[in-house]
Amino acid sequence: MPDAMAIRMAGVAKMYKIFPSRVDNFLDAIGLPRWGWRGRKRYKEFWALKGIDLDLPVGSRTGILGRNGAGKSTLLKLITGNIPATEGTVEVNGKIQALLDAGAGFHPEFTGYENIHASLTYQGLTTAEIEAAVEDIVDFTELGDFLAQPYRTYSSGMQARLAFATATAIKPEILIIDEMLGAGDAYFVGKSADRIRQLVDGGASVLLVSHSLDQIVKLCDRAIWIERGKIVCRGSSLEVVKEYERYIRFLDDERLKAKNRVAQDPGLHSSQRGETRDALDVQFTATAGSTCDICEVTLFKGEVAGAGVRVGDAQDVNTSHLAYVSLEGGHWSEPQESGGVLFRSVTDAGKGATSGTVVCRAFHLYPEERYRCRVGYRTRGAGEVSLTIRWNGTVHGHYILPKALTWGTHDVEVKPFSVAEAGGLDRGPVSTQASLGPTGEVRTVSRWPGEGSLAIQSVRLLNAEEKEQAVFEPDCELRVRIRFLAKAAGSYPVIPVAVLFRLDGVVVSTHIGPTMHLELNQGETRQADLDYGPIRLGNGSYVFSVALYRQLSSVGPTEVYDLLDRSYEFAVVGNPPLESGIIRHLATWSIR
Repeated sequence: MPDAMAIRMAGVAKMYKIFPSRVDNFLDAIGLPRWGWRGRKRYKEFWALKGIDLDLPVGSRTGILGRNGAGKSTLLKLITGNIPATEGTVEVNGKIQALLDAGAGFHPEFTGYENIHASLTYQGLTTAEIEAAVEDIVDFTELGDFLAQPYRTYSSGMQARLAFATATAIKPEILIIDEMLGAGDAYFVGKSADRIRQLVDGGASVLLVSHSLDQIVKLCDRAIWIERGKIVCRGSSLEVVKEYERYIRFLDDERLKAKNRVAQDPGLHSSQRGETRDALDVQFTATAGSTCDICEVTLFKGEVAGAGVRVGDAQDVNTSHLAYVSLEGGHWSEPQESGGVLFRSVTDAGKGATSGTVVCRAFHLYPEERYRCRVGYRTRGAGEVSLTIRWNGTVHGHYILPKALTWGTHDVEVKPFSVAEAGGLDRGPVSTQASLGPTGEVRTVSRWPGEGSLAIQSVRLLNAEEKEQAVFEPDCELRVRIRFLAKAAGSYPVIPVAVLFRLDGVVVSTHIGPTMHLELNQGETRQADLDYGPIRLGNGSYVFSVALYRQLSSVGPTEVYDLLDRSYEFAVVGNPPLESGIIRHLATWSIR
């Protein structure tokens, strides 16, 4: 039947109970009433998935994409029956073979052969079937004498080979693979791809979860992208991967631009010196006789939506996301639904004003940019609902929300403080040298001591449209713009220099500009541009050192005005997988 489904999910949602203590968890587990002695519910609801509709046709190969914590593992556990759905229906038509963990079901002290026999016996194969399967597994794994060794002595790649070969030797009707192929080398992935195609040709359906986008495109014909417990994109594997890559590149670009800006600005609050450190606290307060229902809070930079959360929807309280509902010290209701709109409420209960807070974090808020906070809400009752916005703990503004009996939106302008505007505010100690590296470690921004009469004020990495950018695709234009300040009037010979490094310290290229003779007044600024042209770099992360020299020689005296060592980072993505290396040098093949 052409429309036969191996897996069908309709309106599926999964809620986990989050208990404040083990005692509460125990009381719930043994079936005592879910309400506490004073009518207080002992747990908070965490919805890992909501509104999942998924059809997996028989014989299809479907990939699942998503960041860590998106809900992929929960989805697989629902399909395999390890956990029940809170809402909706899960229909599975066929026998499932799930590879969720390379070591699952394998005894560490048993040999490879013993584990193979135990696994196949457990699955109900006859002696003859087991012997045929063992021969196939031995051939596929190519582990040779290692199969006579204890399983605990295997590397992760060897474990993955054995687990995959054992699971697929019996030709399952539905095969689920969760990151298993990531433990293998390219040779193993190639063999696995051939095995999967054979299974599909035989009528099997495959569901593959992987962070390797190349694997998704190579092994799957369709894909879904899960973000924050929802399916946000589905279609052909190539189109879904392209959309997912575009999103990840946007996040990387914002992160690297913020890191470059933070590294060079000594006036930033110490709490801003890191990644996703700027935070807007959006607090809703309901006064006597009023209720405010909130369905959305989103921070915009210009017309571009940034951090945002659909209040009441899946994972709205997950603090690992850029925007989330804060349950600490607030009075939010549990998630509710009305007319297809999910929301939470803040209600005055006759005990004074009550409030609830949504946190929107950004990699960095730039004082020169225009921001606005959009709130989706409705109000009920005669009282007022106020909105207070705090930026990194400092009150930015206090507003009264207009009455809205039906769902609507309201925008509030947000202007980040500049250093000058901050004035006498207690903005914490200032560190002019610390910033965070790619993995969160403190990375020192080295300013080498120099002559000092010229000082570098800022460095920007720009694209062809003169917009700041930090993630580039091959052949995109790159311009490095250095702004510098004269600390005293005078005549200055200036030699601009930029050195490009790979993050591991390998020098990629050095760019020395011509000597410029400048007559400058005290406080006057100038800029030097390095037009890098179309990028001819391989995929990876790179960092620039920039300097202004008074004299520069390989054999004679050298004198530097100012030098910032390896402080301005960017990434290159999008080269074909087979075109590896640092430099994509222009060259032409000919065959005679």
